[in-house]
Amino acid sequence: MRIEHWQTQDERRTVIGVEGLERPLTLMHITDSHMAAADERDPEALEVAAECQQLFQNLTPGNVPPQQLFEQALERSNRFSVDCTIMTGDIIHFPARAAVEIIERGVDALRAPYLYTLGNHDWHFPYLPRNDATRLEFYPRLAHLAGHSPAAQVMALGGARLVALDNSNYQVTDEQLEFLYRQLQTGEPCLLFLHIPLYTPTLAPPVLDNWKIPIMMAAPGWTEQARKKNKMRESDPSTTACHRLLTRGAPDNLVGVFCGHVHLAHAGELCPGRFQYVTREGFRNGYRVIRLEPL
Repeated sequence: MRIEHWQTQDERRTVIGVEGLERPLTLMHITDSHMAAADERDPEALEVAAECQQLFQNLTPGNVPPQQLFEQALERSNRFSVDCTIMTGDIIHFPARAAVEIIERGVDALRAPYLYTLGNHDWHFPYLPRNDATRLEFYPRLAHLAGHSPAAQVMALGGARLVALDNSNYQVTDEQLEFLYRQLQTGEPCLLFLHIPLYTPTLAPPVLDNWKIPIMMAAPGWTEQARKKNKMRESDPSTTACHRLLTRGAPDNLVGVFCGHVHLAHAGELCPGRFQYVTREGFRNGYRVIRLEPL
């Protein structure tokens, strides 16, 4: 399948030519808004919500609340008449009911479909263990936003398939990998949306400069001390297999991978002709408009 990536000077705009599309498609990618909110339904989160709200507001352009930037991004989706808005996690800083309701109100105002996949903050309160048990405990609060299938979703749109996998624990399961295989085997153009980016040699330097640790999926370079401190385990075999699939001769109908998590903008090849796009964090007014043009 012929796919052409037309690079622009604007980190908020990506244009890709794709063979087999029925029509042009415009997508909005939003990630890492880190909105913090809580009320009496989650009393233990009230204090940390106030602290985190102020923390992220201090980092926004003009010191406006992250919620305002999130709402502006969704309004932009409507104004641009996008075909789909995709949110790749950490839209909220923890899953308090009041925070989830902010997302619900936002997506209810969208005039086109949306996809939502979880980030590592969406399901984790700062005072709870960061592990798979906590993620499963709070999955139900967000499942309705993720099509009642948070682990793996797909949306068929204009001859393309938008695939979302939850890799918010830095892992991909056997079942998720099989789901991805099935989508790629359709032969239709596939765009993959994740929270955590795949390790690539070109992404590693800015990530390490920003975070000092390699917070990418299937990344080398973790020390045992850093793994223990950050509650990171070695990559599961299925995670390694997924990384190998996407970076060592990816299927020719993989249009690209789109993700967030690392709080920077980046575009780089996964393998020849196949790109990964990392979108800047929403709380710094980051977003990415993805334009797909038929070839």
